[in-house]
Amino acid sequence: MGDRLTEGLSFEWRAERHAETLLEGMAEAVAQVASPELATRLTELSASAQARRSRIERRLAALFAVPRLAPVPPIIDRLDEALELALAQTRASADRYAALAELSRRLSDPETAFVCELNRTGAEESAMLIDGLLALEVDRRARLSSGGSADAPL
Repeated sequence: MGDRLTEGLSFEWRAERHAETLLEGMAEAVAQVASPELATRLTELSASAQARRSRIERRLAALFAVPRLAPVPPIIDRLDEALELALAQTRASADRYAALAELSRRLSDPETAFVCELNRTGAEESAMLIDGLLALEVDRRARLSSGGSADAPL
């Protein structure tokens, strides 16, 4: 069962790496064409994913395991599609963290359970923020398509 735990942690490490890269790419793209406030929020979310990834990395090191690298998915051009993907990934990560925390408790590993619960909470908070950003972007696109102004504050 310990192998399942290290495999799960390694998978989450890769998922957080992907989320971090996706959010970072969105922040860079948005900074050039949209509001700096949105770019800042996306950068903060990317930093949050990096913090979760770092916690997992430390737990893997404590368990004498290493994360396995995987290719990073390409950056998505449309902001709303990228936000939808980031939202789905973040919600799925939160669910997987809950399962990993339970597995850690069954394996009598309270430190890993704590890290997973902390990351679950962080992922849930990030998902709420991404959901709000997605709603704003969908609203902005709807105003643009109806001929309205897209300059509403984010």
